[in-house]
Amino acid sequence: MTISCPVRQDRTAYESGLWENRHSLRPGGIDLTARAIAFCRLQPGARLLDVGCGSGESTECLSRMLGFDAIGTDLSVSACNSARRRSPEFAIVRADAIHLPFASASMDALIAECVLSLIDDRSAALAECNRVLKPDGRLAIADMYARRPDGTSLRSLDGTCVSGIVRRPELQSELAEHGFSMEVWEDHSNALRELAARFVFEQGSLEQMWASSDAKPNESQELSETLKVARPGYFLLIAVKREGEVHRGEQP
Repeated sequence: MTISCPVRQDRTAYESGLWENRHSLRPGGIDLTARAIAFCRLQPGARLLDVGCGSGESTECLSRMLGFDAIGTDLSVSACNSARRRSPEFAIVRADAIHLPFASASMDALIAECVLSLIDDRSAALAECNRVLKPDGRLAIADMYARRPDGTSLRSLDGTCVSGIVRRPELQSELAEHGFSMEVWEDHSNALRELAARFVFEQGSLEQMWASSDAKPNESQELSETLKVARPGYFLLIAVKREGEVHRGEQP
């Protein structure tokens, strides 16, 4: 799980070292991870995939503390190296969320925290999640969403995680399209506010939290105005792969 939502898929802010070696810099931290897994009702030894594992904190917790067979993946070389240093005994694989190097129907659950908003092709990522999950497997997503999405043009702000912010109705429709039924939706916007306050205390302002490391100074006003309109919040979602659903294009 990615430590926070600093940039979109190229993760330039993460690679710059801004978030390196910082503990639980994501809304809700490991407590929200544990809550998500509790909803999944998994047996000890269940096989879990931590998509966008970042520094590997959740992969470590899932394996060492909760007793699951957890594997972490991340697109960032820096993140994978950090995760391997953190827990050399755990499996960490560099991989794109839309091309997961795992067999079909091989995972009991997938968890993706602060990842969906970073992916350009969200539909392809959800289709890939469906492919690797076993029937009745659980998908746990925690990410930002626009609490007031009407009239916003978030995609114009490329280079920030805000450009990929989730809209709840769109996400529910995409989940259904790719063979998932939503079981749980919880608002955890207080966790996002707490992270923002912590970031201000440590960094002095929120600008670097939302923008990429190469964001232009004249973009800050547009970003600020967009945030006011969208009112970013944070959610936890649990969806189940419907029995008998098969990812389109998968070979039988």
